[in-house]
Amino acid sequence: SSDVCSSDLIERLSGRMADFTEEQRETVETITRGIVAKLLHNPSVSLREAAGSAQGERLSAAVRDLFNLH
Repeated sequence: SSDVCSSDLIERLSGRMADFTEEQRETVETITRGIVAKLLHNPSVSLREAAGSAQGERLSAAVRDLFNLH
C-alpha cells in the first residue's frame, strides 16, 4: 500500500529530519504520502481493471517481480 511505501521512505530519511520541527515533519510526511499515492494510482487502477484476465495475471506477476513481493 502507499502508506507502507511512504512510511518506509520517511523512516529511512528520519535522520536527515532530526532538526525539523513537528510541523515540518508532518509536512514532509503529507507530501511524501501524496507523491507515493499519485505514483501508485494508475498502476493500481490498471491492475484492478485487468483482474481475472490473462492480462491481469501478467500484470500482477510483473508487479510481484518488480517490487519483490514473493
